[in-house]
Amino acid sequence: MASFIPPEKISEIQRSINIIDIVSDYIALKQSGKNFLGLCPFHHEKTPSFTVNEEKQIYKCFGCGEGGTVFNFLMKQESLTFPEAINVLAEKTNIRIDLSGKKDTRQGTNNFFKVNEQATRLFIDTFLKTQEGKRSRDYVSSRLINDNSIRKFRLGYAPNRWDSIVNKSKEWGVDTPLLERAGLIIRKQDKCYDRFRNRLMFPIFDSQNRPVGFGARALDNSLPKYLNSPETAIFSKSKTLYGVNLAKESMKKNRKVLIMEGYTDVIMAHQHGIDWSVAVLGTALTREHVRMLRRYSDKAILVFDADTAGQKSSERNLDIFIEEDFDVNIVLLPKGYDPYDFIIKKGKERFLEQVEKAYDFFSFKVKLSERKWDMSTVSGRSSAIDDILLTAIKIPDVLKRDLTIKRVAEEMSLDEQLIRNHLTKFNGLKKGQIGIKKSHDKISSKTTNTKTADYQVEMTILGLMINRNDLIKKVEREIGFDNFINNEILSIAKGISEIYSQKGQVILSDIFPMLDSPEMSRDMVDTISQQESMEESLMAGHADAGEKMLKDCIHYIRKKKNKQARKKMSDLYKSKGSEQEVDQILSGFHKKSMTFHSVKKSG
Repeated sequence: MASFIPPEKISEIQRSINIIDIVSDYIALKQSGKNFLGLCPFHHEKTPSFTVNEEKQIYKCFGCGEGGTVFNFLMKQESLTFPEAINVLAEKTNIRIDLSGKKDTRQGTNNFFKVNEQATRLFIDTFLKTQEGKRSRDYVSSRLINDNSIRKFRLGYAPNRWDSIVNKSKEWGVDTPLLERAGLIIRKQDKCYDRFRNRLMFPIFDSQNRPVGFGARALDNSLPKYLNSPETAIFSKSKTLYGVNLAKESMKKNRKVLIMEGYTDVIMAHQHGIDWSVAVLGTALTREHVRMLRRYSDKAILVFDADTAGQKSSERNLDIFIEEDFDVNIVLLPKGYDPYDFIIKKGKERFLEQVEKAYDFFSFKVKLSERKWDMSTVSGRSSAIDDILLTAIKIPDVLKRDLTIKRVAEEMSLDEQLIRNHLTKFNGLKKGQIGIKKSHDKISSKTTNTKTADYQVEMTILGLMINRNDLIKKVEREIGFDNFINNEILSIAKGISEIYSQKGQVILSDIFPMLDSPEMSRDMVDTISQQESMEESLMAGHADAGEKMLKDCIHYIRKKKNKQARKKMSDLYKSKGSEQEVDQILSGFHKKSMTFHSVKKSG
């Protein structure tokens, strides 16, 4: 819950935005009846199961179970906190959130973005406007990076001094602990020094175009040649790709992405109109990278240096794409070329020809195996086949895996059944993978089963109060708030009752500010979706599904209360309680029993 943001402000933002507009920025939606359908961005699927309800402003994936509000969607999609998601949507709707007068302004990731933005502007000004920045301008010019690219990628220069950022922070009103946590300065023996000095600066942005860190190239003999910001609250190399902020729209349009290794590779590709290019940040590709790319594209093309290290890197990255069932090709540039050099010397068209004739994963593995093993020997061919099969068995899609095994047999001129028999060599690995999956499924199932019957019944009542405002008074009268066990649900139920008494109507968006956790949001969406399905299925039989569900809930609660009364009476008898106490319990039990049977009979 965003404790510093008033609930009424959250409701105002919710009412001012359409979830369809936000979700459509990430996936293609097609209307189907009153809902919209698309491929879920949170798990791989071929048949759309991701549903967005425009009327209720919620989403639900019937494949992986994810669901919630527009806030939950942004939090999941962009790895944001709840307050961050609210701020993003507030900016889109031009709604001002006043946080003045609040304490602890150093807290929160927004302060990291702000100080990085101030540092970016300082580096740009130094690069463009000072004599000191001339050396960096000359270097950029020698690399044939034009003015448009300089502006687009916001290139800068860190002065050759120890205290540029430290001194400037006083003007910014930023304290040194924040600068240190943001990775802009280093503290040594109670003194602070700028981390970046005499370096060409490449600001690194997240997918929302916010500066999260910096890459810096030395302009002298300093080592390392390239230096990145350290890991911070907003910057992780394993989750960030250089240029994704500028490439994502083109990636969505082309449904593919070029992945390179260097900043200048990406800059030169964009400069030549190949603007669906991104780069890793001096690290191998990770599952987080692949899952981020899935939001915008269906196919990845790895374009790494032609040297052996680059190819080994490609091979390591390949397995992640295979395991994530993400279509991937690999470009092997001619020896002596990296992407930057090739584009500069051979031109855009020749580079795109290389991209068009990129190897698929199988052809790439064969080519590498031919280089790695002596294919003229039996042991060499056997090792090459094992190498290829080790990747092939990681393909999650059964059909693709089967077709790949057929291809291995054909390419290696071997009997297909022989290859399949040979696969038993890897059974231990496959069983291990299956065992991990079963273990994960068991944990997930256990987690789901921890939702008690009491919780489910109370969530059903909440859903009915929202879906069927006409049942709110019946809930107050025949169940009462004192019978709720879960305090969070009790608080929401009371809130619904209060809103209804004031406005005469309660809609789902009214309770969004009351949902304190993503789990509660998901459960609320699940409950409402299930109730809608039940209403529709019973519509033809003219049954009132809402009334029936509520009667079942009342039946459950009263049955439980009677059971508790019986137990208490039994305990009193055993402890030889007073006759008066027993009479009181009997009397209460009799009244509840009569009511219970009348409800049961009417149901």
